[in-house]
Amino acid sequence: MAALYPVQDVFTRGEISPRLHARASLDFYRAALARCENFVTLPHGGIRKRGGTYFAGEVKISAGKTRLIPFIFSADQAYALEFGDQYIRVYAYGARVGTVEMASPYLEADLFELAYVQSADQMWITHRDYPPKVLTRSAHMVWALDDYDFLDGPYDPINDTATTLRPSSTGHATPRMTSSTAPSGTVTDDGSGTNSYKVFDRDITQQIAITTGSSGFVQYQFPGGQGKAVNAYWLAASDNVASNGDMATQWTLSASNDGVNYISLDSRAGEVGWSGSEVRFYEFQNKSAYEYYKFAFSGGGGGDADITSLAEIAMAESGDTMAPFDLTASSVTGINGDTGFQASDVGRAIRLLGADNVWRWARITSRTSTTVVKIRLFGHALPDASPITRWRLGTFVPGKFVESGSLYEERLAFSRRFSVYASATGDFDNFALGEKDDDALEFIQAGGGQANDIVWITDSDGALLIGTSGGVRALSGSGIDEALTPSSFKNRRSRTFGCARIRPVDAGQSFLYVTRSRRSIAELTQTAQSRFTSDDVGQISEHIPKQGVVELAFQTDPDPLLWFPLDNGELGGYTHQPSQEVRGMHRHRLGGSFSGIGWAVVESAVVTPGQDGNDDLWLVVKRTIGGVTKRYIEIKTAPFEYVAVTDAFEVDCGLTYVGAAVTTVGGAMHLAGQSVDVLADGKVYRGLTVSGGGTVTLPGGATAARWQLGLPYAAAADTLELDVGGRDGSLIGRRKKVAKAILSLLETDTTGLEVQSLMRGLWEPVRLPSIVAPDGRATLFTGNVEVPIDDSWEGQGRVRIRHVNPTPCTIRAFTPVFDAEP
Repeated sequence: MAALYPVQDVFTRGEISPRLHARASLDFYRAALARCENFVTLPHGGIRKRGGTYFAGEVKISAGKTRLIPFIFSADQAYALEFGDQYIRVYAYGARVGTVEMASPYLEADLFELAYVQSADQMWITHRDYPPKVLTRSAHMVWALDDYDFLDGPYDPINDTATTLRPSSTGHATPRMTSSTAPSGTVTDDGSGTNSYKVFDRDITQQIAITTGSSGFVQYQFPGGQGKAVNAYWLAASDNVASNGDMATQWTLSASNDGVNYISLDSRAGEVGWSGSEVRFYEFQNKSAYEYYKFAFSGGGGGDADITSLAEIAMAESGDTMAPFDLTASSVTGINGDTGFQASDVGRAIRLLGADNVWRWARITSRTSTTVVKIRLFGHALPDASPITRWRLGTFVPGKFVESGSLYEERLAFSRRFSVYASATGDFDNFALGEKDDDALEFIQAGGGQANDIVWITDSDGALLIGTSGGVRALSGSGIDEALTPSSFKNRRSRTFGCARIRPVDAGQSFLYVTRSRRSIAELTQTAQSRFTSDDVGQISEHIPKQGVVELAFQTDPDPLLWFPLDNGELGGYTHQPSQEVRGMHRHRLGGSFSGIGWAVVESAVVTPGQDGNDDLWLVVKRTIGGVTKRYIEIKTAPFEYVAVTDAFEVDCGLTYVGAAVTTVGGAMHLAGQSVDVLADGKVYRGLTVSGGGTVTLPGGATAARWQLGLPYAAAADTLELDVGGRDGSLIGRRKKVAKAILSLLETDTTGLEVQSLMRGLWEPVRLPSIVAPDGRATLFTGNVEVPIDDSWEGQGRVRIRHVNPTPCTIRAFTPVFDAEP
């Protein structure tokens, strides 16, 4: 029969599963390959040899696992963080940032279970076995890792046992005054008050005249020139109902350290309608200690002949500066499973309901025994030191810390087991529950009715997505475009796959996440308001993610690509542009080797914005170098596009030299003893050896001013059996013999391009005799080339293609010319 010319000009489905190699009737079959290794499928239809990787540095501890985490302040300020065994280092712009290094608590075994969420210059890092930390960048060279303290929550259920907690102090800044100067400090007024010191005597069942007019002041001065930081207070009106009109309606609280120069700390107006012994609470920002605190009242005296009066002023000392005091439990019942206070409770929050039926919160600073701890009280002072029957211990203790986080609607949200906790709106430290729309939130069964652990949470359009081991849920406001509040919420289940504990990525129109088995990748798309569905994006390439996905990193520029390290050390790739029906997987084996396998092991991958407008893909790569395990941080270079061949970077773990023309370059100690390829002024040198001192020398005394040197890798593609031209049905399975292959190339160094029959072992080089490269330099070719192939009838019309030089290669289309059985 006549020769067949079936063109394949689309490779957008990438490498498909061996289970589908005979499914020629499927629509995607003619856009697929049997093998796509170190080639990237392009949205335009072709395949392009991937760019190489640039050596950025060796990790601190090469013998141990290392993870990268992105820190992205903006498109112009982005970092890659090296997390190793109990340390963090910082990289940016292709190199380590000075000597910046922070000690961390995270052990090597826990690195890949760390979760993180970032806002501007802060990143919150969480793990169920570690207290949450906050990483702060103050400047390019100034970084700090500190404890992150939840303010006022979240908490375990309210105590329902007979155990009481008795505080040894109340948190008042002032002592309980018995006179104007006793027991310490001095109380003064404008001279017309009556026993003004009694506003600090802890008694709200009284009427104390501050002034005989409608305006006046009362002041407390700490003794000995010492001051305290005050940031909250409460006022109690007189218990004389008939005299409530005497309560001031406005005032200013000011402070001083010399009694002459005052600054205003807080002012109030319109405080009307007081009832007998009513208490009102006020807070303000202040971290400074002052010796004098003065309340200047006005607008009082309306009920009793211009006498301004009240019952009590309670100034609270800042919990950050107060001396800790004892909190004594009457028994161990109800505390940590009836075991009492433990050393692990240090740092834990605790909520206390005072005798005035108002909740306060405190933090445990030390443990004395199973029934005694010391605390600092935050917010408002307690009315007295009586035993407290209603209390709540903070939720987070070792083994029960938050596990993942996200930002959503100006709230900082965290998850733990089945629960989600979200901060007050715009106040990322405040987790105090309330009923106002901007108060903090708590959802105890956010993971749904099944007891499925929440493994990640992330922000999506209109919903907080909750990934659980049983599927994905969506938490949102109860109405369309309605904010999530304590009184407006809904938690919907979606028909999705269970999730692995691997951070999902935002792929623009959808989210991509790893399923529970870690052997497939799913795409999560929104079908309606707060309703989602997911599909296995790698089903036709199931053999690639089945190696076990380690983590995900999504690159937007220059092409939409998902990268995912695999358990077997390969780097998986997935070209993802669903609007153009571009969904193709490919595999990448980096140059070098580790422990007997023929490629280097990729352990971690993250993406950050690059300086040239392309995204940077950062990798942690493990190799055996000189018999020793080495882990290097490398950056995948931008793909070769429309530039000179001398700019091509198609080697791994490589370096660039630009300068005077030389025959030897150094600086490659990380590759000592390794065989490398070099592109020197556009000329290819293969198989050069790096000396023990890290130098490489060109043979024959050749010199070059621009070098790209590194470990070699080959790009390989195997075609499928094409089903065309049969007169009486499919040609699949019938014998075929390929005579030649026609390749449509773009900017390709053809001297490194070879073609082979699937059944014969002879690699046929692509020859272009009409093009002569001066001085042996590589020349890029665009157009069609024909390559004769030595094939047999058992070859099924399939061809192998590979490119071995450290130079570019892009294949736009492939046409096998073959004969087939009739």
